Amino acid sequence: MQTDTVNRSPDMRSEESKNVGWFMLPRRQSSDCNMTIVVQRFDKDGDFEEHAHDLEQFFYVTAGALEMTIGDDTRTYVEGDFVSVGRNVVHAGRNIHDGESELVVVDYWPADSDDRIGLD
Repeated sequence: MQTDTVNRSPDMRSEESKNVGWFMLPRRQSSDCNMTIVVQRFDKDGDFEEHAHDLEQFFYVTAGALEMTIGDDTRTYVEGDFVSVGRNVVHAGRNIHDGESELVVVDYWPADSDDRIGLD
């Protein structure tokens, strides 16, 4: 993927977790399908903390390797792996690759979701 074609506004940056993300399709621009698409990169030892959302979430690993815990299940996902996370399921992850790891993240809000992520 050529990063110069990615909509980099707004960026998501987190120094604590050593990751950065770029919205390819922000939720405000996808009102007809109620979804977002984000590219998220993790530096060595980068992570995302345990959390849950009232939405469906899908991860496609495009580079590196991440250890993710989804509910009570912890697995390693590598380039080419696809994983889904159900509504309100607690999940967390960390980069276990020697270099950067990258995910394409698709968030989908069912019609009855009250989750405001991506709207503020």
